[in-house]
Amino acid sequence: MALGTAYDGLAAGWDTGAGHVYRPLARALVAASPVALGGRLVLDVGSGTGAVAEAAAASGARVVAADRTVSMVAYQGTERWPAVAADALRLPFVDGAFDATLAGFLLNHLAPAPALAELARVVRPGGAVLASTWAAERPDPVKTAIDAVITAWGWVAPAWYQAMKTEVEPTSGDPARLAAAAREAGVVEVSASGRGEDLGVRDPSAVVAYRLTMPHIAPWVTALDAPTRAEVTRQALAAVAGQIERWRPAVILLAGRVAAHATRVAAHPSRRVADRSRTSL
Repeated sequence: MALGTAYDGLAAGWDTGAGHVYRPLARALVAASPVALGGRLVLDVGSGTGAVAEAAAASGARVVAADRTVSMVAYQGTERWPAVAADALRLPFVDGAFDATLAGFLLNHLAPAPALAELARVVRPGGAVLASTWAAERPDPVKTAIDAVITAWGWVAPAWYQAMKTEVEPTSGDPARLAAAAREAGVVEVSASGRGEDLGVRDPSAVVAYRLTMPHIAPWVTALDAPTRAEVTRQALAAVAGQIERWRPAVILLAGRVAAHATRVAAHPSRRVADRSRTSL
């Protein structure tokens, strides 16, 4: 299954379920920018239903959203900002078109260095590249608890998700390796730090809704009959109820700037790598 296909048909559930977690994480990403985004033209890559776009717009940025999944882009609507269906590794924009690119939890789906090279390509010299990913430093107790419940009921991680965990996460989930990938892509003044993020989410039902609407889980949940789905949800709620107050999911926030023109040209071979690495995760 191609990665974009995994998100088809999930927009509404994603927005109301996963949005509980991804909206506060989007605000943290925007806050990590090394430059003020107010008044600047920014591109939200892998926008989904627009959590990062919303956060950027709230900071005063002029936003364009891009996502490979047409239904996600369509769900956003165009009243708030322009949106385009586009491959993150082949963005349909000229070099230096934007003041900044933002990628919330995109790099944990793709080979990070080629993706970062493309993010940098469309940013003007001196502009910002921002990205967030899940840190792989330690197991997440809430995710682990919910996954244990659904596994006991027969859920099996799809092949594309297993490949993502084994092939991409060793880089995307490690701050030092992710920073190195950004430098390889021609980004300078790079910082990448892992931290536990307080999302302000204290409702177990919001956290369970987030997890059960993830693309590697949602199709399995949807296929359950109503009584089974209700029981799985009940058990998941019970599994995490005592952990929500202290839940601080581990994330990595990466920020950097695009180098001067000569250095950027030297980084362009990474874009050719990107064209060869359009894998189905």
